[in-house]
Amino acid sequence: MNINKLHLTNFKRFTELEIDLSTCASPPKLVLLIGANGSGKSSVFDAFEYLSGPYKGVRVDFQSDEYLSYFKNDQDGEVSVSCSFGGGNSFRRTNGAIDAARLDMDIREAFYGRSSLRTVPELQHRNGRAVDLTEDDDRPQRSIERDTRFESDISHVTARILREVWGERFDSEQMKARFLDPINDAMVRVFGNGDATTLRLTAMIPALGGKPPDIRFSKGQSEVHYDLLSSGEKEVFNILLNLFVRREHFTNAIYFIDELDVHLHTRLQYALLQEIVERWIPEHSQLWTASHSLGFIDYGSSGSDTAIIDFDDLDFDRPQVLRPAPKTEHVFDIAVPRSSALKVFPNKRLILCENTDAPLYNAIGLPETLFISARDKNSISIQTAGSDEFYGLIDRDFLGTEELDEIRCVLPRLLVLRYYCIENYLYHPDNIADLAPAGFDRARYLSAVAMTMRTVRDRLLVNLENTRNSYEIIKKFSKERKKRAIEEITTATAADDFERFYQFLNMKSHRPGYLAGFDLRPADLAATCWMRAAIARIVPPPV
Repeated sequence: MNINKLHLTNFKRFTELEIDLSTCASPPKLVLLIGANGSGKSSVFDAFEYLSGPYKGVRVDFQSDEYLSYFKNDQDGEVSVSCSFGGGNSFRRTNGAIDAARLDMDIREAFYGRSSLRTVPELQHRNGRAVDLTEDDDRPQRSIERDTRFESDISHVTARILREVWGERFDSEQMKARFLDPINDAMVRVFGNGDATTLRLTAMIPALGGKPPDIRFSKGQSEVHYDLLSSGEKEVFNILLNLFVRREHFTNAIYFIDELDVHLHTRLQYALLQEIVERWIPEHSQLWTASHSLGFIDYGSSGSDTAIIDFDDLDFDRPQVLRPAPKTEHVFDIAVPRSSALKVFPNKRLILCENTDAPLYNAIGLPETLFISARDKNSISIQTAGSDEFYGLIDRDFLGTEELDEIRCVLPRLLVLRYYCIENYLYHPDNIADLAPAGFDRARYLSAVAMTMRTVRDRLLVNLENTRNSYEIIKKFSKERKKRAIEEITTATAADDFERFYQFLNMKSHRPGYLAGFDLRPADLAATCWMRAAIARIVPPPV
């Protein structure tokens, strides 16, 4: 089970939100939601419950005003959630009622979630009701509710152990291999195998004689009762035990666990997420989790089977479409707050740049300068407005000369490339000549670039106004200035002069086929003397 698209309308924080995973080369095993507190990550998990809840236990009136009011952003509007899955399955619920469905699966078993409120500080004896794991009727029905499954998990696993003990073919070694080894092996991989620090489950005795369950571990030479474990140790055991008990009932599902990293040290975060994704989530299932942690973002950035969805710096009062963020080897780009980056790199001039461009800018080697990735030009302009700590560097795209001048006046720390994007610098004929690849013919290349401009110009101009309307930065410009910018671009793209039309040719998407015969690696093109001088003319010198 995997999600291609999730669409929320008038749902909690969101006016309209779409999470689009269809661009991934293959369905990700992990979908990691990142962003500041209050940005709406947990609301996505409420949407999963809104979709699947009516099919599970603990029935409520899913079309009642009382129920729907919790989910509605605008109380006078309709609330709707739709989800499309792999294999052509889709499901939509509007105002609590089924709106459309095309399913060859049991929606009851399609989602399994846990809230972030699940830590049990000490074991207690409780005469709980019988729980139907298939119905998932002990689940929290909202992300703000406490998740009490741990007690049920203990009851189920200890009951299974007792049945094994009194079974006709009881084998203590087989029982150990089935019930202890999977959890102990996982804890070794998470906590490490040091002689003094290895945590191993040694006993799990059910609640008997009015007493709470008795769960014990070994740690070094000591025996440790569950109640004496640290919060992080309890959290890891809680999650592992829960998956051990429940995953056989949800073998083809969307697992969603809010703040899986609760109470975990940075060193353990990466190890736990790797353990769960690669060994505990069933093969055909997908894990969604929300986190602020460096370790989780590190795993999400380095994994080939992962997608990171960034909720930061977005106005959810407007429709938004979120797609997987670019992978970056500089984890601090998305994990460390900008203010903290100043402390981590106190002697660096920090410049925010668009999307995946940071590694290329850093390869240029400007002295005392570090480029950090941001979402897009809109985000960069917001973060640099009024800042005396950061610079921003954005692509020119289709900004006119007068618009560039106004940006310099209004936002002096927001820098703009002279050409359309960084690729225009990388593949500039002077830069390629500086690298001096064998057989490169400058005249032939200039002719090929000019031909490319003539080929794409008509399509460029047809979409020009709509493209420019997506730039928040120009919405305050006067109509006259915008009109002059379009006239400037229209004239420049028809010019024979290379430097005039090249400003507006998207070399990220429209590089001439002539270059295919050369082994031109972007990192090498970024490290030339010409490139360093060209970007240094845009970026102010270090103070």
